[in-house]
Amino acid sequence: MSINVNELILDRVRSLRLTSLDDGSVLARLTKLEDPSLQTAAESEDVTDAMGSLITRLFRAKTGKFSTTNSLFSVDLYALQLGTEKEIASAENKIPVPVEQTLTVADGKVKLAHIPIAGTLKFLYKFERNQLATKYKLGEASSEDEFSISGKEISVPTGVTGKVYVEYEYNGAEVVRIRNNSEKFPEAVGVKIDAIFRDQCNENIKYAGTVVAAKGKIDPSQIEIALTSTGKHGLDIDFFKDYCDEEADLFSVIIAGDEAEE
Repeated sequence: MSINVNELILDRVRSLRLTSLDDGSVLARLTKLEDPSLQTAAESEDVTDAMGSLITRLFRAKTGKFSTTNSLFSVDLYALQLGTEKEIASAENKIPVPVEQTLTVADGKVKLAHIPIAGTLKFLYKFERNQLATKYKLGEASSEDEFSISGKEISVPTGVTGKVYVEYEYNGAEVVRIRNNSEKFPEAVGVKIDAIFRDQCNENIKYAGTVVAAKGKIDPSQIEIALTSTGKHGLDIDFFKDYCDEEADLFSVIIAGDEAEE
Protein backbone atom coordinates (compact mmCIF):
# COMPACT_ATOMS: atom_id res chain seq x y z
CA MET A 1 0.00 0.00 0.00
CA SER A 2 1.40 3.41 -0.96
CA ILE A 3 1.47 6.38 1.43
CA ASN A 4 1.27 10.10 0.78
CA VAL A 5 2.01 11.85 4.06
CA ASN A 6 2.19 15.58 4.69
CA GLU A 7 1.97 16.97 8.22
CA LEU A 8 3.51 14.67 10.79
CA ILE A 9 4.55 14.80 14.42
CA LEU A 10 8.32 14.63 14.71
CA ASP A 11 8.70 12.31 17.70
CA ARG A 12 12.47 12.42 17.98
CA VAL A 13 15.76 12.01 16.18
CA ARG A 14 16.80 8.48 17.09
CA SER A 15 20.41 8.33 15.95
CA LEU A 16 23.14 9.83 13.80
CA ARG A 17 25.47 7.65 11.74
CA LEU A 18 28.69 8.86 10.17
CA THR A 19 30.06 6.45 7.59
CA SER A 20 33.21 5.96 5.55
CA LEU A 21 33.10 7.14 1.94
CA ASP A 22 35.51 4.32 1.06
CA ASP A 23 33.59 1.24 2.21
CA GLY A 24 30.42 2.51 3.92
CA SER A 25 31.42 1.25 7.37
CA VAL A 26 30.10 3.10 10.44
CA LEU A 27 32.74 5.43 11.90
CA ALA A 28 30.58 6.83 14.70
CA ARG A 29 26.99 6.39 15.90
CA LEU A 30 25.32 8.80 18.33
CA THR A 31 22.06 7.98 20.10
CA LYS A 32 21.60 10.74 22.72
CA LEU A 33 20.97 13.73 20.47
CA GLU A 34 19.65 17.03 21.80
CA ASP A 35 18.37 20.03 19.83
CA PRO A 36 18.98 18.55 16.36
CA SER A 37 18.62 21.12 13.59
CA LEU A 38 18.65 20.75 9.80
CA GLN A 39 19.44 24.03 8.02
CA THR A 40 19.55 25.05 4.37
CA ALA A 41 20.60 28.32 2.77
CA ALA A 42 21.39 29.80 -0.65
CA GLU A 43 23.25 32.79 -2.01
CA SER A 44 21.14 35.37 -3.81
CA GLU A 45 21.83 37.80 -6.65
CA ASP A 46 19.52 40.70 -7.49
CA VAL A 47 18.75 41.46 -11.16
CA THR A 48 17.91 45.12 -11.71
CA ASP A 49 17.05 47.40 -14.63
CA ALA A 50 18.78 50.63 -15.72
CA MET A 51 16.95 52.55 -12.98
CA GLY A 52 18.02 50.11 -10.31
CA SER A 53 14.54 48.65 -9.90
CA LEU A 54 14.46 45.02 -8.85
CA ILE A 55 13.45 42.71 -11.70
CA THR A 56 13.98 39.40 -9.97
CA ARG A 57 16.22 37.64 -7.51
CA LEU A 58 18.25 34.62 -8.56
CA PHE A 59 19.42 32.03 -6.08
CA ARG A 60 22.57 29.97 -6.37
CA ALA A 61 25.03 27.93 -4.29
CA LYS A 62 22.62 26.07 -2.03
CA THR A 63 24.14 24.84 1.25
CA GLY A 64 23.01 22.42 3.95
CA LYS A 65 24.02 21.90 7.56
CA PHE A 66 23.12 19.65 10.49
CA SER A 67 23.76 20.74 14.06
CA THR A 68 23.17 18.84 17.26
CA THR A 69 24.48 18.16 20.75
CA ASN A 70 25.07 14.69 22.14
CA SER A 71 24.21 14.25 25.81
CA LEU A 72 27.26 12.05 26.32
CA PHE A 73 30.89 12.46 25.34
CA SER A 74 31.60 10.32 22.25
CA VAL A 75 35.15 9.04 21.80
CA ASP A 76 34.47 8.03 18.17
CA LEU A 77 33.00 11.44 17.32
CA TYR A 78 35.85 13.33 18.98
CA ALA A 79 38.38 11.39 16.92
CA LEU A 80 36.52 12.33 13.72
CA GLN A 81 36.30 15.96 14.78
CA LEU A 82 40.06 16.06 15.31
CA GLY A 83 40.74 14.36 11.99
CA THR A 84 42.37 11.34 13.59
CA GLU A 85 41.59 7.73 14.48
CA LYS A 86 40.84 6.14 17.84
CA GLU A 87 43.80 4.05 18.97
CA ILE A 88 42.95 0.89 20.92
CA ALA A 89 45.74 -0.69 22.96
CA SER A 90 46.34 -4.43 23.28
CA ALA A 91 48.76 -6.76 25.02
CA GLU A 92 51.02 -6.51 21.96
CA ASN A 93 50.55 -2.78 21.39
CA LYS A 94 50.42 -0.96 24.72
CA ILE A 95 49.90 2.78 25.18
CA PRO A 96 51.67 4.92 27.83
CA VAL A 97 49.28 6.11 30.55
CA PRO A 98 50.04 9.02 32.92
CA VAL A 99 49.11 8.32 36.54
CA GLU A 100 49.53 9.89 39.97
CA GLN A 101 49.34 8.14 43.33
CA THR A 102 49.26 9.10 46.98
CA LEU A 103 50.63 6.24 49.09
CA THR A 104 51.09 5.50 52.79
CA VAL A 105 54.56 4.42 53.91
CA ALA A 106 54.80 1.07 55.74
CA ASP A 107 58.16 -0.25 56.96
CA GLY A 108 59.99 2.23 54.76
CA LYS A 109 58.28 1.11 51.57
CA VAL A 110 55.27 1.83 49.31
CA LYS A 111 53.81 -0.25 46.50
CA LEU A 112 52.73 1.22 43.17
CA ALA A 113 49.65 0.13 41.21
CA HIS A 114 51.72 -0.31 38.04
CA ILE A 115 55.31 -0.84 36.93
CA PRO A 116 56.58 2.57 35.75
CA ILE A 117 58.08 3.07 32.32
CA ALA A 118 61.80 3.63 32.77
CA GLY A 119 62.63 7.28 33.25
CA THR A 120 59.09 8.46 34.01
CA LEU A 121 59.26 8.24 37.83
CA LYS A 122 61.97 10.73 38.77
CA PHE A 123 60.76 12.33 41.98
CA LEU A 124 58.96 11.44 45.20
CA TYR A 125 57.25 14.08 47.36
CA LYS A 126 56.48 13.88 51.06
CA PHE A 127 53.01 15.06 52.02
CA GLU A 128 52.72 17.61 54.82
CA ARG A 129 49.34 19.17 55.70
CA ASN A 130 47.91 17.73 52.48
CA GLN A 131 50.47 19.63 50.42
CA LEU A 132 53.49 18.50 48.40
CA ALA A 133 56.46 19.37 50.59
CA THR A 134 59.96 17.85 50.48
CA LYS A 135 61.10 16.57 47.07
CA TYR A 136 63.36 13.53 46.74
CA LYS A 137 65.23 12.23 43.69
CA LEU A 138 65.49 8.68 42.37
CA GLY A 139 68.77 6.96 43.20
CA GLU A 140 70.42 3.56 43.09
CA ALA A 141 69.56 2.93 46.75
CA SER A 142 67.45 4.72 49.34
CA SER A 143 69.22 7.29 51.50
CA GLU A 144 68.37 10.49 53.34
CA ASP A 145 68.00 12.36 50.06
CA GLU A 146 67.02 9.67 47.56
CA PHE A 147 64.56 6.81 47.02
CA SER A 148 64.95 3.63 45.00
CA ILE A 149 62.53 1.45 43.04
CA SER A 150 62.34 -2.21 42.10
CA GLY A 151 59.36 -3.27 39.99
CA LYS A 152 56.33 -1.81 41.76
CA GLU A 153 58.05 -1.36 45.13
CA ILE A 154 59.62 1.91 46.26
CA SER A 155 62.03 2.17 49.17
CA VAL A 156 61.44 5.68 50.50
CA PRO A 157 64.21 7.94 51.81
CA THR A 158 65.48 7.21 55.32
CA GLY A 159 63.18 8.59 58.00
CA VAL A 160 60.25 9.37 55.68
CA THR A 161 56.89 8.32 57.13
CA GLY A 162 53.23 9.12 56.55
CA LYS A 163 52.05 9.82 53.01
CA VAL A 164 54.09 10.33 49.85
CA TYR A 165 53.13 11.36 46.30
CA VAL A 166 54.50 10.15 42.96
CA GLU A 167 53.64 10.60 39.28
CA TYR A 168 54.76 8.39 36.42
CA GLU A 169 53.67 6.56 33.25
CA TYR A 170 52.97 2.89 32.70
CA ASN A 171 52.27 0.79 29.59
CA GLY A 172 48.55 0.01 29.50
CA ALA A 173 46.89 -2.78 27.52
CA GLU A 174 43.32 -1.60 28.22
CA VAL A 175 43.60 1.93 26.91
CA VAL A 176 42.02 4.14 24.24
CA ARG A 177 43.91 7.18 22.96
CA ILE A 178 42.92 10.09 20.71
CA ARG A 179 45.70 12.27 19.33
CA ASN A 180 45.04 15.85 18.27
CA ASN A 181 47.59 16.35 15.53
CA SER A 182 47.91 20.01 14.54
CA GLU A 183 48.25 19.09 10.85
CA LYS A 184 45.25 16.76 10.55
CA PHE A 185 41.63 17.76 9.89
CA PRO A 186 38.32 15.91 9.45
CA GLU A 187 37.75 13.97 6.25
CA ALA A 188 34.47 13.78 4.35
CA VAL A 189 31.94 11.24 5.61
CA GLY A 190 28.52 9.91 4.71
CA VAL A 191 25.67 11.07 6.96
CA LYS A 192 22.45 9.29 7.99
CA ILE A 193 20.07 10.87 10.50
CA ASP A 194 17.35 8.50 11.72
CA ALA A 195 14.09 9.88 13.11
CA ILE A 196 10.66 8.66 14.26
CA PHE A 197 7.49 10.41 13.02
CA ARG A 198 3.89 9.88 14.17
CA ASP A 199 0.60 10.48 12.41
CA GLN A 200 -1.05 13.70 13.57
CA CYS A 201 -4.46 12.03 13.93
CA ASN A 202 -3.38 8.66 15.26
CA GLU A 203 -0.13 8.81 17.20
CA ASN A 204 0.05 5.02 17.26
CA ILE A 205 0.90 5.10 13.55
CA LYS A 206 4.64 5.58 13.25
CA TYR A 207 6.86 6.37 10.30
CA ALA A 208 10.60 5.86 9.99
CA GLY A 209 12.41 8.91 8.65
CA THR A 210 16.01 9.22 7.48
CA VAL A 211 17.97 12.22 6.29
CA VAL A 212 20.70 10.97 3.95
CA ALA A 213 23.65 13.06 2.79
CA ALA A 214 26.16 11.41 0.49
CA LYS A 215 28.92 13.76 1.58
CA GLY A 216 29.36 15.79 4.74
CA LYS A 217 32.27 17.41 6.55
CA ILE A 218 32.50 17.98 10.28
CA ASP A 219 33.21 21.63 11.09
CA PRO A 220 36.45 21.75 13.15
CA SER A 221 36.59 25.55 13.45
CA GLN A 222 35.34 25.44 17.04
CA ILE A 223 35.06 22.30 19.15
CA GLU A 224 34.22 22.74 22.82
CA ILE A 225 34.04 19.86 25.29
CA ALA A 226 32.80 20.88 28.74
CA LEU A 227 34.84 18.84 31.22
CA THR A 228 31.97 18.39 33.66
CA SER A 229 29.46 15.62 34.40
CA THR A 230 26.72 17.70 32.78
CA GLY A 231 28.83 18.71 29.78
CA LYS A 232 27.53 18.13 26.27
CA HIS A 233 29.28 17.18 23.03
CA GLY A 234 28.43 19.56 20.19
CA LEU A 235 28.62 18.80 16.47
CA ASP A 236 28.17 20.71 13.20
CA ILE A 237 28.23 18.96 9.81
CA ASP A 238 28.20 20.81 6.49
CA PHE A 239 26.69 19.00 3.49
CA PHE A 240 28.28 19.09 0.04
CA LYS A 241 26.99 17.89 -3.30
CA ASP A 242 28.76 14.95 -4.84
CA TYR A 243 30.25 16.10 -8.14
CA CYS A 244 30.29 12.50 -9.34
CA ASP A 245 26.49 12.35 -8.87
CA GLU A 246 24.63 13.79 -11.87
CA GLU A 247 21.66 14.75 -9.68
CA ALA A 248 23.95 16.72 -7.29
CA ASP A 249 21.76 16.26 -4.21
CA LEU A 250 22.83 17.90 -0.96
CA PHE A 251 20.66 15.51 1.03
CA SER A 252 17.39 13.59 0.86
CA VAL A 253 14.59 13.14 3.41
CA ILE A 254 13.08 9.65 3.26
CA ILE A 255 9.89 8.73 5.15
CA ALA A 256 8.84 5.08 5.19
CA GLY A 257 5.39 3.80 6.12
CA ASP A 258 6.70 0.47 7.34
CA GLU A 259 6.60 -0.15 11.08
CA ALA A 260 9.26 2.09 12.64
CA GLU A 261 11.61 0.64 15.23
CA GLU A 262 11.91 2.28 18.60
